[in-house]
Amino acid sequence: MTRFKIIFALLYDFILLCAVWFAAALPYVLWQGGQLQSSPAAHLGFQLYLLAITYLYLTYFWVNSGQTPGLRTWKLKLIRDDGYLLTRHNANIRFIWAVLFCLFGWIGLFLTPKQQSLQDVLAKTKIVPIIEE
Repeated sequence: MTRFKIIFALLYDFILLCAVWFAAALPYVLWQGGQLQSSPAAHLGFQLYLLAITYLYLTYFWVNSGQTPGLRTWKLKLIRDDGYLLTRHNANIRFIWAVLFCLFGWIGLFLTPKQQSLQDVLAKTKIVPIIEE
């Protein structure tokens, strides 16, 4: 059951991230104007800019509380294998692997016995349900 909660949390975070991308894209698009479509360098810069926004958004939540808004909604938490919150180093490793694997990393939820994504296995992190007292 946890794997489906994780997927729903991922989708929820994706919807929120789309809103963040939209708001963050406005200044860049206004700055570049028509050059964004005609210049490969401007287009690449835009993609790297949105990747940086994604990094800041996700790692901020991972390091500070272990919960993105999606994880919080589904009562899940991202922690290291030893049970503590992620450090900046753990968050960086997880983000890099998540970018490299893109959506394929999430297949690990269905293939590993611990229901971990591949980026979680490599970063030594896990998503666990929050036990309410």
